[in-house]
Amino acid sequence: MQLRALWHTTTFRLTVLYGLLFALGTLALLGMVYLQSAVFLSRRVDGILATEADGLARSPRPGLRQRVKEELALNGDKTNIFALFAADGAWAAGNLAALPPGLRVDGPPLEIPPTAGFPVSARVVARRLPSGDVLVVGRDVSQLQEMRTIIASALIWSGVSILLVGLGCGTALSIGPLRRLRSLQAAAQDIAHGDLKRRMPAGQRRDELNMFATTVNNMMDEVERLMSEVKGATETIAHDLLTPLSRATIDLRRIQLSPSVDPEEVAHVAAGLHELLDRFRAILRIAELDAGQRRAGFSHVDLAEVIAPIEDLYQPLAEAGGVRLLLVGGPSAFVEADRKLLFEAVCNLVDNAIKFAGRGSTVRVRLGDDPAVPRIIVQDDGPGIPSDKRAAVLQRFYRADRNRPIPGSGLGLSVVAAIVRLHGFELTLEDASPGLRAVIDCRSHPA
Repeated sequence: MQLRALWHTTTFRLTVLYGLLFALGTLALLGMVYLQSAVFLSRRVDGILATEADGLARSPRPGLRQRVKEELALNGDKTNIFALFAADGAWAAGNLAALPPGLRVDGPPLEIPPTAGFPVSARVVARRLPSGDVLVVGRDVSQLQEMRTIIASALIWSGVSILLVGLGCGTALSIGPLRRLRSLQAAAQDIAHGDLKRRMPAGQRRDELNMFATTVNNMMDEVERLMSEVKGATETIAHDLLTPLSRATIDLRRIQLSPSVDPEEVAHVAAGLHELLDRFRAILRIAELDAGQRRAGFSHVDLAEVIAPIEDLYQPLAEAGGVRLLLVGGPSAFVEADRKLLFEAVCNLVDNAIKFAGRGSTVRVRLGDDPAVPRIIVQDDGPGIPSDKRAAVLQRFYRADRNRPIPGSGLGLSVVAAIVRLHGFELTLEDASPGLRAVIDCRSHPA
């Protein structure tokens, strides 16, 4: 797996970023510990040196050399420095052979490297005596230097370790998402090349990649459905609409060549063309609904008011077809919907029920019994629809063989399905034993 591709993953970058921030924080913490410890110990040593130097400086001049020898004997000449130099810098007493370069008399303490007379690093201070001699007092600081080295090593190795661990964790955490991303890319390429049945691999994880894959799969389900409908509609137009267009063309040609025009023939041709126009209007209507261009008309709607005009509107059509139409009362239920579109969907269901239920049947329109589960139900006791055909009748232009003699475009239920999809509702066709029960579940169903 290429490191460049790994670097472009968000997981790797975030892990490295947080690791770097943590490393910087740790280094800053250890650096503060180092500075505070070093300063504290240096000041403590400097304080001890100043106290010892001032104490010795107050000693009488005749006995100062002896006092220096006593301090060396008491404190040890390998861990402490006590030396006395004449005004011209000549050695007078003590375990330091010469004044260290850079050491200023009555100035700040100076840290000196190991020498032949004092084989370890020391911190020294010089004081000028009233006689003009120079007193030098020092102390071994090798332990302080070791502590500095330890803290410095901790700073370096902790920073390096944190960076390495961060890189390792970032790599380990990024390999899985990167592989999944590769599989998503492969699936997307297959889809782009025309395989609309291909889906994004979605695992059991509930991370952002899985959410993205699920969303794309839902989108592809809808795209596949629409493409299937477009394909089916195109094939149906090519087969079903070609015949009436050809027939109308032949009739018009015959009328054109006929010496006299029969009004009935013209009316017959006009009726055929009007039926074609109705089909195209229905197709445009479904396209408009699928595009979701009518959601601006949504409001708080009482379903009882939606179905109330149905009986008066369709009673004449029902009587003409020998069908009894009943509007059954029920409890009101309120939903967020477009009143006109929902009324149009119910009208299409009622129109289909009256048209296909058959003479002597009964069509009932009612609401669900539970207002908490708002539903519109259109039920008839006609021949119904076989269970294996109920999904097909929602497709555009589909018409069962037994229904072909009955006038219609085969788009009524497709319009209903498009309206239901626009609202996020659910349309179900059920066996009413006998007959068909069409149920619009008006609860919001996420895609």
